[in-house]
Amino acid sequence: MNHMRTNKTLKIKIILIFLSLIACNSCLAQTDISTGSHEGWYLLWHDEFEGKVLDESKWRAEDAALTKNNEMQYYTPEDVWLDNGFLVLRSEKRSMGKRMYTSGLVETRNKFVFQYGRVEIRAQVPQGKGLLPAHWMLPATGLWPPEIDIMEVLGHQPNVVHMTAHWGVWPDREKKGEMFMGSDFSQDFHEYAMEWDKDSIKWFVDGKQHLEVDEYVPHEPFYIILNTAVGGDWPGSPNSKTQFPQEHKIDYVRVYVPEIPGKYYLNVMAENGKVDVLPKLTVYPKNKKIKLWARPQIGYKFSTWSGDIKSPKNPLVLSMKEHKQIIANFIPDENAWKKLAAKISKVSSSEAEDLSARYAIDNNLKTRWSSAFSDPQWLQIDLGKKCLIKAVRLNWETAFARAYKIQVSDDAKDWKTIYSTSRGQGAIEEIKDLNAKARYIAIYGITRAREFGYSLWEFEVFGKEL
Repeated sequence: MNHMRTNKTLKIKIILIFLSLIACNSCLAQTDISTGSHEGWYLLWHDEFEGKVLDESKWRAEDAALTKNNEMQYYTPEDVWLDNGFLVLRSEKRSMGKRMYTSGLVETRNKFVFQYGRVEIRAQVPQGKGLLPAHWMLPATGLWPPEIDIMEVLGHQPNVVHMTAHWGVWPDREKKGEMFMGSDFSQDFHEYAMEWDKDSIKWFVDGKQHLEVDEYVPHEPFYIILNTAVGGDWPGSPNSKTQFPQEHKIDYVRVYVPEIPGKYYLNVMAENGKVDVLPKLTVYPKNKKIKLWARPQIGYKFSTWSGDIKSPKNPLVLSMKEHKQIIANFIPDENAWKKLAAKISKVSSSEAEDLSARYAIDNNLKTRWSSAFSDPQWLQIDLGKKCLIKAVRLNWETAFARAYKIQVSDDAKDWKTIYSTSRGQGAIEEIKDLNAKARYIAIYGITRAREFGYSLWEFEVFGKEL
């Protein structure tokens, strides 16, 4: 009887294995693991991390002591690298930038954004009290909220995945989320995914849906962020049991958009400049004519288009007959206006000594000026002598000005406005063709975009001495 039972059990196991293989083959017919393709979806953008160094056309590695949530890490590119087909974000206990820990953060800000689609990220997260690995998204405008958190894991609860959507307008902000309790996600790789369309956002872990939000769905382009925070309001500080260094490993990041018969997607990338697209649509009908203008940053000039179209023409006119991925290439312009030397004249306030006004003109993107949390605030610069001011570049941290003025003066007493806006977008803003003659120049912030102060990595002035 025992022998017969054993044979019967063995037969059942063989049948189950056979059925599972059939099921797996069926899955493979829907999803090609080697290429990351899905039936009914177009792979718009991806990184498999198979190179030797981080692809800087796709990612920006943070290099700053970001001020948010009382976190304790300094994000440094030293803790970001590729290893055997994986992106590695390392967290270490070491001092840098007046922080007790260092960690890694990469993002696609100013390099790749998208509106609606499916994001898949396969990763193995670190574990330990005080660690917070996350895959999340923010709008290209720099405003917050909205925010889409694809995955967050508290290091002391490595078997729980948090999925959240944030919305609202400061100070009225809301969020909705869900927790999924599974195995210890620090022990192996798992796939975290999010599907977003005009009606809803859905979250998945290893292919299974765990949350759907159908209210206050954002309708604007977002970029992707991958990081590990150390310490802060939510995870708390590391303790004696937290081991360092820790590694957050990412196998791939893939962004899909739905295939629509007779419709095609355009993905445009640029570094040291941007591209204006007219008309700018989420998806284009067949044979739709599009015009692309490559707009270089100050100090650069357009070189050529590459990718699916190779051309030196700018603007470029094309017809959408298939999906296209196009890159605008810029090179240094030896004839560009030069950056003017400057020193701080006066400032309305500074949040702290290590966030003082002098850091806004020190040619160092690791340091910044941040004002008090009130309106108005201003920063005045002395160019040393009267100059022809042709352009200004404002490199904002996430706290930026929604409304502001650029003003000039000969004596730092009587000021003339040469530019004003109530539609500040944050990130990098360039104001060109100013043609003002003055010794002093100032930014006068009228309305903050966030509850924090005004925060500038750099305030740069271009032109020539007179």
